[in-house]
Amino acid sequence: MKLKTILTAIMLCLTVQYNAQNKILDSLKIILKTTKDSKQITNTYNNIGKIYNSLNTDSAIFYLRIAEKMAKKNKLQRHLFQAYSNIGTTFIKTGQLDSSEVYFDKAKYLINDIDFYNALTSYYGDRGILDYYKGDYLNSGKRFEKALDLAIKEKNIEDIIRYSNNSALVLSKTGKNNEALDIYFKALKSAELEKDSVHIGLLFNNIANIYEDMNEQEKSLDLYKKSLEIKLKHGTFVQIVNAYFNVANRQLHIGELENDSTLLVKAEKNYEKALEIAQEKNFGNGKLVGWEGLGKIELNKKNFIKSKEYFNKVLEVAKATKNKPYLNMANLSLAYIENDLKNHKKAEFYLKQSKDFVEKSGSITQKKQLYENLYIVEENKGNYKKAFEYLRKKNEIDETLTSNEIKEKISRYEVKYETEKKEKEIAQQKEQLLEQELAIKNRNLYAIIITSILLILGIIFFAIYKRNQFKRNQLQKEIDLKDALAIIKTQNRLQEQRLRISRDLHDNIGSQLTFIISSIDNLKFISKDANEKLKSKLATISSFTGDTIHQLRDTIWAMNKSEISIEDLHSRILSYIEKAKIAVPEVKIDVNYDIDKNKSFSSLIGMNIFRTLQEAINNAIKYSESNTIEITLKNKKNNFVATVTDFGKGFAINSVELGNGLSNMEKRMSEIGGTIKITSEEKKGTTIQLEVQLENTMNDV
Repeated sequence: MKLKTILTAIMLCLTVQYNAQNKILDSLKIILKTTKDSKQITNTYNNIGKIYNSLNTDSAIFYLRIAEKMAKKNKLQRHLFQAYSNIGTTFIKTGQLDSSEVYFDKAKYLINDIDFYNALTSYYGDRGILDYYKGDYLNSGKRFEKALDLAIKEKNIEDIIRYSNNSALVLSKTGKNNEALDIYFKALKSAELEKDSVHIGLLFNNIANIYEDMNEQEKSLDLYKKSLEIKLKHGTFVQIVNAYFNVANRQLHIGELENDSTLLVKAEKNYEKALEIAQEKNFGNGKLVGWEGLGKIELNKKNFIKSKEYFNKVLEVAKATKNKPYLNMANLSLAYIENDLKNHKKAEFYLKQSKDFVEKSGSITQKKQLYENLYIVEENKGNYKKAFEYLRKKNEIDETLTSNEIKEKISRYEVKYETEKKEKEIAQQKEQLLEQELAIKNRNLYAIIITSILLILGIIFFAIYKRNQFKRNQLQKEIDLKDALAIIKTQNRLQEQRLRISRDLHDNIGSQLTFIISSIDNLKFISKDANEKLKSKLATISSFTGDTIHQLRDTIWAMNKSEISIEDLHSRILSYIEKAKIAVPEVKIDVNYDIDKNKSFSSLIGMNIFRTLQEAINNAIKYSESNTIEITLKNKKNNFVATVTDFGKGFAINSVELGNGLSNMEKRMSEIGGTIKITSEEKKGTTIQLEVQLENTMNDV
């Protein structure tokens, strides 16, 4: 899980770089679409290929091939040289060293036709890198020196730092650490002055190599980590892969020396990170680096079969690409394994494959490995004279790498470097302090001036604000007064309308209904001989008309009020219950209440609540066959809750279709934003509960 997290972080760093490069690529591709100039188009393809060199080698080759064809077609020698150089550099990354050499040779033949020094500098630098990867340190060093001389002549600081670093790297590989140190620290100083983060990371890495040769393992690891940190921010994926490999190598070595399993686990993870990035980017040498590291991890675990698998992979690819350094490394590693397994003849076979090349031009560390393994082979064969000779050569290398002269020199450089660094920091701090003091003085002066201006402006704006506020307040008061008068007039008109309608209902419809009842009663007495069916019909009409009058009175009661208090509603309900008790004396009706009598509803809401409760009580009397009905009125937080409960026969609410009465109740409550809940169970009774928010009942017209 941790490995995935770390890999995600690495990929995030690479993605940030990728996004930045992608923006440049987008702008270059826009140029391709908008220009018809052959020089500009060829140069753009070259630049796109160069950027893809650090993103995707296949894409790099694709665009560089186009640049090559266009340069040939239009006889653009300078652009053709750049295409050849860029293709050669890309092939180094993919591990195709022979193909790389072919393209560098093509570039060489064009140098005389090109009138700019960078061509020659670039050629020597690129060939130096190729020779380095081939393990030909002698020629590599010569080419880097030529590139450095040209850079110094042209005063190109970036190239001076680059080729100084490369020259010193070759020197350290051949055991000339003393000379390499002078160049490294001089280049480091220049890189820091130029704020060249990329080369600072590379120089830290290469100085760490010397610490490694001197067996200063902890110092070496610290510098490798610093290098990795810088490369993750500013380096290419090639540099990042190498940095992970170097950190892992030191962690493995220190872990083996100190028997520290934690460091060994970290080393394995870093090798895996290096391999994963190399495989994703198709970085040929990076894959060799990853397999080498994992082979070392398996060797440390004494898992010789798995270790040999990794080193044989390296051997196979290195043979195919003629990569001498990794071919020798694989042979030496396999020889070490066979010696450890007491298969000394096999070890000797691997050593013979690389002996001549390593002794002639191999790195100092490979020579040390060669002589160490040859010593074991010859000792096992009983050739003690040869064994002693190889042991002597190995010890001479150890003495060279760990000589007091080098240790003293690097200590002096450490002190000098740290002292210069601190002096530089102190100078910068002094400069910053002076700048801060000047800035503080200027800031104080500006603050006084600005404060004075702001104070004057503030007084002016405050006076204007106060005057405007006074005008706004006066205007608002006038508006509020007009609004209040308009509301009062509207309310008065509404109240007059209510009163007029209620008088009309009472005087006209009410009197007419009363006349109907009187007429029906007279008919009863006049029609003494009428049959019972007619009498029953007349009685029904009389009863219905009486109910209508009661409902009309209730409506008039509601209309006469702009608000209905809970106390009014309570009284009306009690009045209705008293009439119900007269009609059905055998049914006991109990009323419980815990209400805030100061609260009130609009007339519309109050009337709907009353009608709903009236319907609920009426249903309980008619259909429940219950001897007792309980009515509860109460406040629940900010809600008015009324409940009607009977203990009668009940009904199955899910299987019975609701009648008009219950539907009307739901509709009434919905109209005023209330809720109604009906629960019933056979033989246990029915409960109807309605709930209305008091805050929603205020100020309804």
